[in-house]
Amino acid sequence: MQKLTLVLCTLALVVGTGMAQQNSANMNVGDDNNIPNMGRAPKEMNGIGRLDLRVSDAAGNPVPGAYVELESRRTDGYFCEAFSQTDNRGIAIDQYGKQGVPPIHMGNLKLKIKAKGFRTLTMDLPHNALSEPVRVTLVRKG
Repeated sequence: MQKLTLVLCTLALVVGTGMAQQNSANMNVGDDNNIPNMGRAPKEMNGIGRLDLRVSDAAGNPVPGAYVELESRRTDGYFCEAFSQTDNRGIAIDQYGKQGVPPIHMGNLKLKIKAKGFRTLTMDLPHNALSEPVRVTLVRKG
């Protein structure tokens, strides 16, 4: 009976791993609709929020390795900033490899994105826009 249980557990593990690999292989890298939103808009000005940033090119392909800087000038005079880089899906990740730019106190926001071969993008970002992923399209140089 123990051997049968061991065989069934091993079979379940192999089948489960195979299904997980098949699902990840079928996911289109440029299709971020299946990736959960990690963005959080602050409940109030100067409250803590988190940016979920998705970066692509004009053809809709993800832009990996883009440098992301989010600056926050708070109404109480403080300045906060967070840095990130995009992964192979074009999604900004924090220093621990988790999706999203590190959380900061959100005031008046300025977003800057730099990527090799693309024009640098600088834009103001309303703090209440962080409740959904922010999708940005970079333009190639030249």
